[in-house]
Amino acid sequence: MNWIVLGGIAALVGMTWAIRMRPIRRGRAARSAYQKQDFLLSPEERLFFASLKQAVGDQYEIFSRIQARDVMSLRSGSSRANARDGHEAFEAQSFTFVLCHRADLSIACALQLSERSGGGKRSDPSGELLKSICSTAGLPLVIFESDSRYDASEIQSAIASAVRKEPLYLAEVDGRKEPRISGLENFEL
Repeated sequence: MNWIVLGGIAALVGMTWAIRMRPIRRGRAARSAYQKQDFLLSPEERLFFASLKQAVGDQYEIFSRIQARDVMSLRSGSSRANARDGHEAFEAQSFTFVLCHRADLSIACALQLSERSGGGKRSDPSGELLKSICSTAGLPLVIFESDSRYDASEIQSAIASAVRKEPLYLAEVDGRKEPRISGLENFEL
């Protein structure tokens, strides 16, 4: 009889141990399914990033791989039907880099690296959609072709051109609002 009791106790201890070890094994399997990436950016993006840092200096903060939905939102008063039509395509869009003003982190412009296919045409068909979305939202977008080298002065010029403030057009007033000079005391010729 003692052998039967000892066998039952051993079986009970074995089952308890197996039940307790099951979550640990599952946790190990789940942890081993993932690994850390060595770099946040691809080699092409890292190459562009180095030139971009040189081009913008201390004027802007540079953020990478930003989702379009984090930079733009649905305009209040827009019809849900219009928004629903392009919403899925919008949700899939992202920017390679976004430049923000250092002082307040307000968004200055978005940058996109575009790969060219063998025929010289863009391999990124969403580029036109992204241009359209940014234009509608009033977000300057600068698209650069992927290359083996980048000229910081060309990048700087393209960004300066994109963020330059254009004259303000007010639809409610039916015209252009010109800046006014309040006084001529500090005006030099």
